[in-house]
Parts: sequence; structure tokens; C-alpha cells
Amino acid sequence: MKNVKLALIGCGPHAKRIYLPALQALSNRYSIELSMVVELTEQAESVATAVSASGFSPEALFIDRFSDSLPEQLAGELSRRVRKHGICGVIIATEPLVHKAYAQWALAQGLNILIDKPITARADVASSLEHASGILYDYEQLLRAYVRLQQSAETIFMVNAQRRLHPGFQLAERLLGEVGQHTNCPVTSIQSYHCDGQWRLPGEIVTQTYHPYCQGYGKASHSGYHIFDMMYRLYVASGVEEKRADTMEILSSFVQPNGFIKQLTETDYHALFPGDYGRVQPWSDSELRGMFKNFGEIDLSGIITLKQKGDAIANLSVNLLHNGFSRRTWTTPGNDLYKGNGRVKHEHHNIQQGPFQNIQIHSYQASDRHEDADEAQDGLGGNNHFDIHVFRHPMLADGGPSLRVYTGADALAEMKQARAGRLTSEFAKHRIVEQFVSYLAGTIPKAGLASPIEDHMVPMQIMSGLYRSHVLRSRSADCLVKTTFGTGPTLGSADSASSADEVLEVGEK
Repeated sequence: MKNVKLALIGCGPHAKRIYLPALQALSNRYSIELSMVVELTEQAESVATAVSASGFSPEALFIDRFSDSLPEQLAGELSRRVRKHGICGVIIATEPLVHKAYAQWALAQGLNILIDKPITARADVASSLEHASGILYDYEQLLRAYVRLQQSAETIFMVNAQRRLHPGFQLAERLLGEVGQHTNCPVTSIQSYHCDGQWRLPGEIVTQTYHPYCQGYGKASHSGYHIFDMMYRLYVASGVEEKRADTMEILSSFVQPNGFIKQLTETDYHALFPGDYGRVQPWSDSELRGMFKNFGEIDLSGIITLKQKGDAIANLSVNLLHNGFSRRTWTTPGNDLYKGNGRVKHEHHNIQQGPFQNIQIHSYQASDRHEDADEAQDGLGGNNHFDIHVFRHPMLADGGPSLRVYTGADALAEMKQARAGRLTSEFAKHRIVEQFVSYLAGTIPKAGLASPIEDHMVPMQIMSGLYRSHVLRSRSADCLVKTTFGTGPTLGSADSASSADEVLEVGEK
């Protein structure tokens, strides 16, 4: 096996909870050296504590904030340290607005990349047509640069879309493939819902920069990307390629902060938190209205019509919420905005495969404390709750009942995976890191990777299209956005047409 020398760019809450523990666990099997950690200067103390606890001794580079492109001096210093340490792979876990800058630098250095979702982000995508299209254009730029790199050296570019390695979703994909093989029937409808249970008070919407709204993007660019990715994966899982969509039409509706403060007003907050709300809220609702202009989305709904040669062949509907059932009962947020702080996850997917199969995925937590992950947490409301209800047509049930229910433990058994001693969702995140490290160590081939950048065109098209539709709607314009479903065979060539440009052209007409 090869030695694996890595750089971690961004050491925030997600990296501390997932990447450092995953690398620490993998170091029992692989020769891993975390050679460099890059983070903002203001985070130096917390990074030092987290890295020390991980057992690694990387060289730390603390930097100032920047936007858009990587400062020339920083790029040079990063490149110098890559050469000094012989780094072969980089994990990009920064604020999404600088994902593209770091990814472009890493591609230019010929490095292997594991990047957090969303792959790219831009400020003000909820108010700018140019930027809403630009996130797709940025993705295509990165993809073309990656494809060009492969002409001279084999590398990998992975996206941390961990549901692809979640045993429950893998089982659902397998079941859809089985029915597709027997009936030649594709997936015909998907309804997807995800709620973070995140009750963020109005003043915090202005000040918080972790999963922010104040930079002009919101839920779709936060956990929403995972749902777009799974809708795509579930749709294509039947394997019936000749009946697959070739175009999409996208409509969206957003609830933004100015709508949020009409749902619960300052009068309501004073009644809910008598004496406390005034101490933590520096602005009135009327002052906030002006401040909230062009802030990102808190909740969103969307309809994606899938078409083949002009005919609608499937409808996908998506409802994504930050503002939903929560356990927060206090006015001052905790230090950890990633876990706890009242956040409770609810998620479900309803997949129809014509008359032959209906799969319902249900995952509902009742607690915002997710440290426990034993079997007692597998039931409804538990930290690890994940049930799959499968209804099959009698012709496909082999004489058995038409309904079968799989628990999370059943899914692990079906996919021949052992309970990992942690939340299954976090186990899946660790498996993404494991695949990345295993490839770099030379123990798995490139073809075995679950989440390569090449397979993320459709989720990025959906995300960009939902933003574009919202911007057009806010301008009282025709808000139906039309785009391709993926791309044609010219993907990656220098002269290939950009689907982002196609979307932009439709929106301007």
C-alpha cells in the first residue's frame, strides 16, 4: 500500500466531527499522514485543540478571509507546502463560496480531491440570475478541468454526498433495480422531504455565518443538495436507460427571512420568551425587513417535470425546510451550530415505479442530542431511525405479502454491512472518506467510487434551476426553467455547449 499524505482545507464543525475522526480510525489500516491543515486565523485555537485530539501533527496555515479567486500569495504558499510534504490528496471542507477557488488550485496541482457539498456556491444566488446560472457554470468548469487532467494523469475528484453510501438508500436503489429488470418500468414519481428542525431567531439570521442566509443562499445550498442528489440517484436506479428523461422543467417557491418574520412576529417572540427576547434581539421587525433584502431561502418547494422527447414521463416534487419541528427552548444559541442547538432531522421519500412498486423511506428523530447510536435508537423518533416500506405488485411478490418493512438494522444486514457503533448517516460519511483514502492507498480502483464528480451534473442542474425559477418568479417573469437532464456525449470537450448557458438563454427570453 502507498503512503497517503493529505491536506485538510477547512477545519470547522463538520471536519471536526467527521473528517478528523474518520482519518484517525483509518490510520489503523493505512499509513496516513495529515500533513497540512488550512483554516482562518480566528479559528486557530479551536483547530489546534481538535487536531491535537486526533493524534495527527500537521503543519498549520492560518489565513485571512478572501472571496472568489485564491489570492496569488496564498496559492503559491499552498503549492510550496504540497511539494514540501509530497501531498497527494486534499479534503476541501471550507465555506462553500470558496470551494471553486480551492478546487481549481488543487486541479492545477494534479491533486486528488474530496469536496463537501455543495460542489460550488455563489453569493446572492437567490436574487441574481447570473449567479443562479453561475453555480452550474462553475461546476462545469471544474468538471472540464478535471477531464482534461485525466489526459495526463489519473486522479479522482469525489463529492461528499454520503447518502450514496447509506445502506438504507443503497437497499432502495437495489429494489428499484430489481423491479426495473423484471418489468422494464422506470421510476415514475418521487416526492422528497427534508427538514432540519432549525429554529434560528431573527437576529441570528443576520449574524450567523454557518449555514448562512445572510450571504444570499440558504437551504438548497445547505443540506438541500443531498436531497437533489438522492432524487437523481433514486430516479436512475431502475436501470431502464432507454426510458430515461432527456430534459427537465423546473418551478420553485421560496420562503425567505422577510416571510419568516411574518410567521412569528416580534410580539410573538416577546410572548414566548418574556424578558429574554429583548436582550438577544437588537433589531425590530421593521428594521429587519430592510436588512433581509436578498437573503437566502429558509424553506423551499419545487416541482421538476422530467421529459423525454417533449413528453412528461415523471414528476419529482421536493420540499426542503430549515424552519420545522425543533426542540430549541432557549434564546442564546449554543457553540456548536452543526449538531444540537435544537436541530431535529425529519426526512422521507416516496418513490413510485408505475403499478409495480412503491418504496417509502422514513427517517424521523425526536431528539437534538445524537451521541447514542445503539439498537435502541433504531425505532421511530430514535437518533438512528430509518425505515423502508416496500409495496410490490403480486406478480413480483413471489406469493408472499405485498408489503415488507425493512428497519435500519435490516438494511445493514441486506447490504452485508456491520453496525458501526455510530449514527448510520455518520457511518456513511466515514465510508466516503474511506473510499477516498483507499483509492489513494491503491486498494480500490477508480471505478469503485460511489460519488465521482462526473455523476453530479443532474443534482447541480436541479439546484441551479430552482434558484433561477425563484429569481424569475420574484421579478414577475415567466419562471419555468428548462434545461437538459445531464449532458450529451461531448461532455468535457473544450467546445461542448454549456447547459448553464442554455438555462441562462431560456431565462432571459
